[in-house]
Amino acid sequence: MIRRSLLTLSRSSHATFCVTKNNLSASSLLKPPAPTLEENEISLSITSAAFTANNMTYAHAGGPPLNYWHFFPPPNPQLRSLGVIPVWGFGTVSESRSPDVKEGDTYYGFYPMASDYQTLPIKANPHSFTVARSDPALAAVYNTYLNTNTDPFYQSPSLEQPMMIFRPLFLTSFFLDDFLALNGLFGAQRVLLTSASSKTSFALAYMLKRRGVEVLGLTSEGNKKFCEKLGLFSSVVGYDEIDTLDAVDTVVVDMAGSHAVNVALDKVLGQKLVRNIGVGMTHNTVVGGDRSELSEHAVATREFFFAPAWIKKRIGEDRDIVNVAAAEAYAKFVGKSEELRWLDYQVTEGTEKWADVYNVFAGVGGKKVQPSDAHILKP
Repeated sequence: MIRRSLLTLSRSSHATFCVTKNNLSASSLLKPPAPTLEENEISLSITSAAFTANNMTYAHAGGPPLNYWHFFPPPNPQLRSLGVIPVWGFGTVSESRSPDVKEGDTYYGFYPMASDYQTLPIKANPHSFTVARSDPALAAVYNTYLNTNTDPFYQSPSLEQPMMIFRPLFLTSFFLDDFLALNGLFGAQRVLLTSASSKTSFALAYMLKRRGVEVLGLTSEGNKKFCEKLGLFSSVVGYDEIDTLDAVDTVVVDMAGSHAVNVALDKVLGQKLVRNIGVGMTHNTVVGGDRSELSEHAVATREFFFAPAWIKKRIGEDRDIVNVAAAEAYAKFVGKSEELRWLDYQVTEGTEKWADVYNVFAGVGGKKVQPSDAHILKP
């Protein structure tokens, strides 16, 4: 039986943090022997990675259809009940048997929540390499690792922390804004963002405000002051104040995934809810909600936005949209965040302490994640 406390299977410098798939409150730290490097393979020491609500979304979506558990199987294939949560961060090549990847180079990318990552690089060049996943149906956008020497998003070592926190979330926000713009906001007068204190939400609010769009933030009472202080929302409304909303044509971008919130919005907005775009699952109750509590209109206007699919489509139409347009917008956004100190970076060093951070996000122990918290994990 795997308990909520950390479980050490053996003594080693290598460590992989796992959770129990059917009980996300249970975490384990596995310490397998160091793997043997095969021909053309590389080993990267994961120097640091971010942990945000986005990573909990990966855990909640670990099974079909998104299958985030398939990216990084646990070190022991017999432990099928365990899942490894993907994280965004930096890894330095500690050993290379590939002629195209140099030892000492650092790559930004999608890593297991672990101290090390061993893989077989393909399509390697001075700028990046890609990997082939065991499940070819997984979104390809996660398969590229970018050399910090040439990455257009990488600005300086001093900005690595906001890059780990914001980059994947900002790209989702950038392409959500792109999606909404290309669809003319579906004719709506405003956009309402649930879980407004989440970093993906306020990055989207930043993008929308830049275009002059009215943006309402929906959040918990405890997070209202933080959202108001950002200065990105036209107004901020608590979840218990939904019934005060004006019934005007509205696009809802749902980061929370709360069934109760969706039912409340349906009752207040009715036919004025022109589109409800599901993105995140910080509350994670939509899937288990009773659809009969929603009107036919609410069900018909709900859709899921899968960022990797939209990014793939848009890159096919405009090859420079990520490295030019998104990179420029990202640099301005991070500059604003650092200037106004939107985030409070908290670094947790030592894999044996990672459970302390994870438990807060998983709701173990009663602690809550503060909206300004930005957690960085180091082995």
